[in-house]
Amino acid sequence: MRSTATEAVGLHRRALLSAGGGLILSLAVAPLARAGQGAQYASACRFPDGRFGVALLDETGAILRTADIPARGHCAAVDPNGRRLALFARRPGTFAIVLDRAGAPDRVIEAAEGRHFEGHGQFSRDGRLLYAAENAYEEGVGVIGVYDVDKGFARIGELPCHGVGTHEILFAPDGRTLIVANGGILTHPDYPRAPLNLADMQPSLARVDIETGDLLESVAPPADLKSLSPRHLAVDGRGRAWLGCQWEGADEAAAPLLAVHAPGEDLRLVALPDEAREALRHYVGSLAIADDGRRLAVSGPRGGIVLVVDTETEAVVDRRPLHDGCGAAPATGGGFVLTSGDGDVVVRRAGADAGVGHAEVAWDNHLRRL
Repeated sequence: MRSTATEAVGLHRRALLSAGGGLILSLAVAPLARAGQGAQYASACRFPDGRFGVALLDETGAILRTADIPARGHCAAVDPNGRRLALFARRPGTFAIVLDRAGAPDRVIEAAEGRHFEGHGQFSRDGRLLYAAENAYEEGVGVIGVYDVDKGFARIGELPCHGVGTHEILFAPDGRTLIVANGGILTHPDYPRAPLNLADMQPSLARVDIETGDLLESVAPPADLKSLSPRHLAVDGRGRAWLGCQWEGADEAAAPLLAVHAPGEDLRLVALPDEAREALRHYVGSLAIADDGRRLAVSGPRGGIVLVVDTETEAVVDRRPLHDGCGAAPATGGGFVLTSGDGDVVVRRAGADAGVGHAEVAWDNHLRRL
Protein backbone atom coordinates (compact mmCIF):
# COMPACT_ATOMS: atom_id res chain seq x y z
CA MET A 1 0.00 0.00 0.00
CA ARG A 2 1.45 3.38 -0.94
CA SER A 3 0.63 6.96 -0.21
CA THR A 4 2.65 9.81 -1.69
CA ALA A 5 2.91 13.21 0.02
CA THR A 6 4.34 16.20 0.62
CA GLU A 7 39.90 -3.84 25.03
CA ALA A 8 42.11 -3.46 26.69
CA VAL A 9 39.36 -4.99 28.63
CA GLY A 10 39.67 -4.10 32.30
CA LEU A 11 39.20 -0.35 32.16
CA HIS A 12 37.18 1.16 34.95
CA ARG A 13 34.32 3.54 34.40
CA ARG A 14 35.23 6.84 35.93
CA ALA A 15 32.29 9.07 36.64
CA LEU A 16 28.71 9.50 35.60
CA LEU A 17 27.15 12.50 37.27
CA SER A 18 23.99 14.44 36.77
CA ALA A 19 24.28 18.16 37.36
CA GLY A 20 21.37 20.44 36.76
CA GLY A 21 19.85 17.84 34.47
CA GLY A 22 23.02 17.69 32.38
CA LEU A 23 24.91 14.50 31.65
CA ILE A 24 28.60 14.60 32.58
CA LEU A 25 30.59 11.58 31.51
CA SER A 26 34.30 10.81 31.84
CA LEU A 27 35.24 8.24 29.24
CA ALA A 28 37.78 5.55 30.06
CA VAL A 29 39.60 4.95 26.81
CA ALA A 30 42.25 2.48 25.67
CA PRO A 31 44.49 3.78 22.86
CA LEU A 32 44.95 1.97 19.59
CA ALA A 33 46.78 -1.26 20.36
CA ARG A 34 48.10 -2.08 16.88
CA ALA A 35 47.45 -1.26 13.28
CA GLY A 36 44.94 -4.08 12.87
CA GLN A 37 44.23 -6.20 9.84
CA GLY A 38 41.96 -5.08 7.03
CA ALA A 39 39.15 -2.70 7.69
CA GLN A 40 38.19 -1.49 11.13
CA TYR A 41 34.73 -1.73 12.62
CA ALA A 42 32.79 -0.33 15.54
CA SER A 43 30.28 -2.02 17.81
CA ALA A 44 28.65 -1.54 21.16
CA CYS A 45 29.59 -4.32 23.58
CA ARG A 46 29.47 -5.59 27.15
CA PHE A 47 32.72 -6.38 28.97
CA PRO A 48 33.19 -9.53 31.14
CA ASP A 49 32.71 -7.51 34.35
CA GLY A 50 29.33 -6.26 33.15
CA ARG A 51 30.35 -2.76 32.04
CA PHE A 52 29.03 -1.46 28.76
CA GLY A 53 31.21 0.08 26.11
CA VAL A 54 31.98 0.76 22.49
CA ALA A 55 34.93 -0.95 20.78
CA LEU A 56 36.89 -0.64 17.58
CA LEU A 57 37.96 -3.99 16.16
CA ASP A 58 39.47 -5.52 13.05
CA GLU A 59 38.31 -8.48 11.00
CA THR A 60 40.29 -10.94 13.16
CA GLY A 61 38.34 -9.91 16.24
CA ALA A 62 41.31 -8.01 17.72
CA ILE A 63 40.10 -5.07 19.79
CA LEU A 64 41.94 -1.86 18.96
CA ARG A 65 40.27 0.66 21.25
CA THR A 66 37.48 0.83 23.79
CA ALA A 67 35.50 3.46 25.63
CA ASP A 68 33.15 2.90 28.55
CA ILE A 69 29.57 4.10 28.27
CA PRO A 70 27.01 4.49 31.06
CA ALA A 71 24.46 1.99 29.76
CA ARG A 72 23.86 -0.34 26.88
CA GLY A 73 24.61 1.05 23.43
CA HIS A 74 23.06 0.13 20.14
CA CYS A 75 24.46 1.34 16.82
CA ALA A 76 27.14 3.72 15.56
CA ALA A 77 26.96 6.29 12.81
CA VAL A 78 30.23 6.86 10.95
CA ASP A 79 31.12 10.13 9.24
CA PRO A 80 32.04 10.07 5.53
CA ASN A 81 35.84 10.16 6.04
CA GLY A 82 35.79 7.56 8.82
CA ARG A 83 37.27 10.01 11.33
CA ARG A 84 34.39 10.14 13.79
CA LEU A 85 31.71 7.82 14.97
CA ALA A 86 28.69 8.50 17.12
CA LEU A 87 27.45 5.55 19.20
CA PHE A 88 23.84 5.89 20.28
CA ALA A 89 22.30 4.52 23.42
CA ARG A 90 19.82 1.71 23.17
CA ARG A 91 16.31 3.06 23.46
CA PRO A 92 15.13 4.69 25.66
CA GLY A 93 18.65 5.97 26.36
CA THR A 94 19.42 9.67 26.38
CA PHE A 95 23.12 9.74 25.47
CA ALA A 96 25.32 9.35 22.42
CA ILE A 97 29.13 9.08 22.52
CA VAL A 98 31.25 10.69 19.80
CA LEU A 99 34.69 9.15 19.33
CA ASP A 100 37.27 10.96 17.21
CA ARG A 101 39.92 8.68 15.68
CA ALA A 102 42.15 11.66 14.85
CA GLY A 103 42.74 12.37 18.55
CA ALA A 104 40.26 15.13 19.32
CA PRO A 105 38.54 14.84 22.71
CA ASP A 106 35.64 12.47 22.86
CA ARG A 107 32.27 13.99 23.47
CA VAL A 108 28.89 13.16 24.97
CA ILE A 109 25.64 14.26 23.39
CA GLU A 110 22.62 14.44 25.65
CA ALA A 111 19.13 14.07 24.26
CA ALA A 112 16.87 17.09 24.34
CA GLU A 113 14.15 17.40 26.95
CA GLY A 114 11.18 15.26 26.03
CA ARG A 115 13.24 13.19 23.62
CA HIS A 116 15.21 9.97 23.83
CA PHE A 117 17.41 8.28 21.26
CA GLU A 118 16.16 5.31 19.30
CA GLY A 119 19.62 3.76 18.79
CA HIS A 120 20.41 4.90 15.25
CA GLY A 121 21.67 7.94 13.37
CA GLN A 122 23.46 9.10 10.22
CA PHE A 123 26.00 11.76 9.30
CA SER A 124 25.29 13.95 6.32
CA ARG A 125 27.28 13.32 3.16
CA ASP A 126 29.61 16.27 3.88
CA GLY A 127 29.98 15.26 7.57
CA ARG A 128 28.76 18.63 8.87
CA LEU A 129 25.53 17.39 10.41
CA LEU A 130 24.48 14.38 12.45
CA TYR A 131 20.91 13.15 12.22
CA ALA A 132 19.54 11.05 15.09
CA ALA A 133 16.39 8.95 15.29
CA GLU A 134 14.51 10.09 18.39
CA ASN A 135 11.22 9.53 20.16
CA ALA A 136 9.15 12.60 21.04
CA TYR A 137 7.45 10.49 23.69
CA GLU A 138 4.90 12.95 25.06
CA GLU A 139 3.65 13.63 21.55
CA GLY A 140 3.89 9.95 20.61
CA VAL A 141 5.75 10.51 17.34
CA GLY A 142 9.20 9.92 15.90
CA VAL A 143 11.50 12.84 15.10
CA ILE A 144 14.97 13.28 13.62
CA GLY A 145 17.25 15.42 15.79
CA VAL A 146 19.73 17.53 13.83
CA TYR A 147 23.18 18.21 15.36
CA ASP A 148 25.86 20.61 14.07
CA VAL A 149 29.30 18.96 14.17
CA ASP A 150 31.24 22.23 13.92
CA LYS A 151 29.26 23.65 16.86
CA GLY A 152 30.24 20.84 19.20
CA PHE A 153 27.31 18.70 18.16
CA ALA A 154 24.82 21.29 19.33
CA ARG A 155 21.24 20.35 18.54
CA ILE A 156 20.01 22.89 16.04
CA GLY A 157 16.58 21.52 15.24
CA GLU A 158 14.54 18.50 14.34
CA LEU A 159 12.61 17.04 11.44
CA PRO A 160 9.43 14.98 11.51
CA CYS A 161 9.61 11.24 10.85
CA HIS A 162 5.99 11.12 9.74
CA GLY A 163 5.41 8.04 11.85
CA VAL A 164 5.58 6.29 15.20
CA GLY A 165 8.32 4.13 16.72
CA THR A 166 11.13 5.35 14.49
CA HIS A 167 14.19 3.13 14.52
CA GLU A 168 16.87 3.02 11.80
CA ILE A 169 17.43 5.87 9.37
CA LEU A 170 19.59 5.76 6.23
CA PHE A 171 20.35 8.15 3.41
CA ALA A 172 19.11 7.41 -0.05
CA PRO A 173 21.75 7.63 -2.80
CA ASP A 174 20.82 11.27 -3.50
CA GLY A 175 22.23 12.33 -0.10
CA ARG A 176 19.20 14.50 0.54
CA THR A 177 16.46 11.98 1.28
CA LEU A 178 16.39 10.14 4.58
CA ILE A 179 14.79 6.72 4.52
CA VAL A 180 13.06 6.14 7.85
CA ALA A 181 11.89 2.85 9.35
CA ASN A 182 8.86 3.69 11.46
CA GLY A 183 8.21 0.54 13.46
CA GLY A 184 4.70 1.68 14.37
CA ILE A 185 5.12 0.81 18.05
CA LEU A 186 4.32 3.52 20.60
CA THR A 187 6.61 3.56 23.67
CA HIS A 188 7.22 5.85 26.64
CA PRO A 189 10.26 5.90 28.99
CA ASP A 190 7.92 5.57 32.00
CA TYR A 191 7.32 2.02 30.71
CA PRO A 192 10.77 1.17 29.30
CA ARG A 193 10.59 -0.80 26.07
CA ALA A 194 6.98 -1.83 26.67
CA PRO A 195 4.84 -1.61 23.52
CA LEU A 196 1.75 0.48 24.23
CA ASN A 197 -0.28 0.10 21.06
CA LEU A 198 0.06 -3.42 19.67
CA ALA A 199 -3.63 -3.49 18.82
CA ASP A 200 -3.29 -0.32 16.78
CA MET A 201 0.20 -0.33 15.26
CA GLN A 202 0.97 2.03 12.39
CA PRO A 203 4.17 0.77 10.71
CA SER A 204 5.60 2.53 7.69
CA LEU A 205 8.67 3.39 5.68
CA ALA A 206 8.96 7.10 5.05
CA ARG A 207 11.17 9.10 2.73
CA VAL A 208 11.86 12.56 4.18
CA ASP A 209 13.46 15.61 2.57
CA ILE A 210 16.21 16.78 4.98
CA GLU A 211 16.04 20.34 3.70
CA THR A 212 12.35 20.87 4.32
CA GLY A 213 11.18 17.95 6.47
CA ASP A 214 8.53 17.22 3.86
CA LEU A 215 7.22 13.71 3.48
CA LEU A 216 8.14 12.64 -0.02
CA GLU A 217 6.64 9.19 0.16
CA SER A 218 5.21 6.75 2.68
CA VAL A 219 4.56 3.05 2.25
CA ALA A 220 3.15 0.50 4.68
CA PRO A 221 2.44 -3.21 4.96
CA PRO A 222 -1.10 -4.25 4.06
CA ALA A 223 -3.74 -3.89 6.77
CA ASP A 224 -3.74 -7.59 7.63
CA LEU A 225 0.00 -7.29 8.42
CA LYS A 226 -0.15 -4.17 10.59
CA SER A 227 1.72 -6.16 13.30
CA LEU A 228 4.79 -6.21 11.03
CA SER A 229 7.24 -3.67 12.42
CA PRO A 230 9.98 -2.35 10.09
CA ARG A 231 13.14 -1.86 12.15
CA HIS A 232 16.32 -2.07 10.07
CA LEU A 233 17.43 -0.85 6.68
CA ALA A 234 19.98 -1.40 3.93
CA VAL A 235 20.29 0.18 0.50
CA ASP A 236 21.31 -2.09 -2.39
CA GLY A 237 23.30 -1.40 -5.55
CA ARG A 238 20.18 -0.20 -7.35
CA GLY A 239 19.26 2.27 -4.63
CA ARG A 240 16.36 0.25 -3.30
CA ALA A 241 15.64 0.17 0.42
CA TRP A 242 15.48 -3.23 2.12
CA LEU A 243 13.60 -3.53 5.38
CA GLY A 244 14.22 -6.07 8.14
CA CYS A 245 11.18 -6.47 10.35
CA GLN A 246 9.98 -8.00 13.56
CA TRP A 247 6.56 -9.56 13.97
CA GLU A 248 4.42 -8.47 16.91
CA GLY A 249 1.40 -10.66 16.14
CA ALA A 250 0.43 -14.26 16.81
CA ASP A 251 3.33 -16.70 17.16
CA GLU A 252 1.80 -19.15 14.72
CA ALA A 253 1.56 -16.60 11.91
CA ALA A 254 3.69 -17.15 8.80
CA ALA A 255 4.64 -13.49 8.67
CA PRO A 256 7.15 -12.15 6.13
CA LEU A 257 10.16 -10.45 7.72
CA LEU A 258 11.84 -8.87 4.70
CA ALA A 259 10.58 -6.22 2.32
CA VAL A 260 11.98 -3.99 -0.39
CA HIS A 261 10.98 -0.58 -1.68
CA ALA A 262 11.95 1.46 -4.72
CA PRO A 263 10.85 5.11 -4.92
CA GLY A 264 7.48 5.53 -6.54
CA GLU A 265 6.48 1.92 -6.07
CA ASP A 266 4.50 -0.05 -3.52
CA LEU A 267 6.23 -1.78 -0.64
CA ARG A 268 6.91 -5.34 -1.73
CA LEU A 269 7.11 -8.18 0.76
CA VAL A 270 9.83 -10.78 0.05
CA ALA A 271 8.75 -14.42 0.30
CA LEU A 272 11.67 -16.19 1.96
CA PRO A 273 11.56 -20.00 1.89
CA ASP A 274 9.54 -21.30 4.82
CA GLU A 275 12.53 -22.91 6.54
CA ALA A 276 14.54 -19.67 6.28
CA ARG A 277 11.67 -17.52 7.50
CA GLU A 278 10.96 -19.89 10.40
CA ALA A 279 14.66 -19.94 11.36
CA LEU A 280 14.53 -16.19 11.99
CA ARG A 281 11.84 -16.67 14.65
CA HIS A 282 9.86 -13.55 13.81
CA TYR A 283 12.87 -11.22 14.27
CA VAL A 284 15.48 -9.64 12.00
CA GLY A 285 18.27 -8.11 14.08
CA SER A 286 20.20 -6.24 11.38
CA LEU A 287 20.79 -5.91 7.66
CA ALA A 288 23.96 -5.23 5.66
CA ILE A 289 24.78 -4.94 1.95
CA ALA A 290 28.08 -6.34 0.66
CA ASP A 291 30.38 -4.14 -1.41
CA ASP A 292 29.06 -5.74 -4.60
CA GLY A 293 25.69 -4.14 -3.85
CA ARG A 294 23.93 -7.42 -4.49
CA ARG A 295 24.38 -9.62 -1.42
CA LEU A 296 22.25 -8.84 1.62
CA ALA A 297 23.03 -10.23 5.08
CA VAL A 298 19.95 -10.82 7.22
CA SER A 299 20.74 -11.65 10.85
CA GLY A 300 18.39 -13.52 13.16
CA PRO A 301 19.82 -13.53 16.72
CA ARG A 302 16.74 -15.19 18.19
CA GLY A 303 17.07 -18.05 15.74
CA GLY A 304 20.90 -18.13 15.79
CA ILE A 305 21.14 -17.79 12.01
CA VAL A 306 22.49 -15.35 9.42
CA LEU A 307 21.06 -15.57 5.92
CA VAL A 308 22.54 -14.10 2.75
CA VAL A 309 20.03 -13.12 0.10
CA ASP A 310 20.69 -12.27 -3.54
CA THR A 311 18.88 -8.97 -4.01
CA GLU A 312 18.18 -9.64 -7.68
CA THR A 313 16.85 -13.18 -7.53
CA GLU A 314 15.74 -12.94 -3.87
CA ALA A 315 17.13 -16.45 -3.35
CA VAL A 316 18.80 -17.40 -0.08
CA VAL A 317 22.36 -18.14 -1.24
CA ASP A 318 24.01 -18.81 2.13
CA ARG A 319 23.09 -19.66 5.72
CA ARG A 320 25.52 -19.48 8.62
CA PRO A 321 24.44 -20.70 12.09
CA LEU A 322 25.70 -18.19 14.67
CA HIS A 323 24.41 -18.27 18.22
CA ASP A 324 23.13 -14.82 19.18
CA GLY A 325 24.59 -13.54 15.92
CA CYS A 326 23.31 -10.09 15.09
CA GLY A 327 26.02 -7.68 13.90
CA ALA A 328 26.74 -7.62 10.17
CA ALA A 329 28.84 -5.33 7.97
CA PRO A 330 30.61 -5.61 4.60
CA ALA A 331 34.02 -7.29 4.66
CA THR A 332 37.01 -6.17 2.62
CA GLY A 333 37.32 -8.37 -0.44
CA GLY A 334 33.64 -9.21 -0.45
CA GLY A 335 31.25 -10.93 1.85
CA PHE A 336 30.47 -9.97 5.42
CA VAL A 337 31.88 -9.64 8.91
CA LEU A 338 29.47 -11.12 11.46
CA THR A 339 29.53 -10.69 15.24
CA SER A 340 27.74 -12.43 18.09
CA GLY A 341 26.84 -11.98 21.73
CA ASP A 342 29.34 -14.78 22.46
CA GLY A 343 32.23 -12.60 21.22
CA ASP A 344 32.67 -14.34 17.89
CA VAL A 345 33.84 -12.43 14.80
CA VAL A 346 33.30 -14.32 11.54
CA VAL A 347 34.38 -13.32 8.03
CA ARG A 348 32.02 -15.04 5.62
CA ARG A 349 32.59 -15.15 1.86
CA ALA A 350 30.96 -17.24 -0.86
CA GLY A 351 29.27 -19.62 1.54
CA ALA A 352 32.38 -20.42 3.60
CA ASP A 353 34.19 -18.97 6.60
CA ALA A 354 37.24 -16.97 5.53
CA GLY A 355 38.22 -16.31 9.14
CA VAL A 356 36.87 -16.81 12.65
CA GLY A 357 38.07 -14.72 15.58
CA HIS A 358 36.95 -14.16 19.13
CA ALA A 359 37.04 -11.35 21.66
CA GLU A 360 36.30 -11.47 25.39
CA VAL A 361 33.28 -9.22 25.06
CA ALA A 362 29.64 -9.69 24.16
CA TRP A 363 29.03 -7.87 20.92
CA ASP A 364 25.77 -5.99 20.71
CA ASN A 365 23.25 -5.76 17.89
CA HIS A 366 25.05 -3.77 15.22
CA LEU A 367 28.43 -3.58 13.50
CA ARG A 368 29.61 -0.63 11.40
CA ARG A 369 32.65 -0.45 9.10
CA LEU A 370 34.75 2.67 9.50
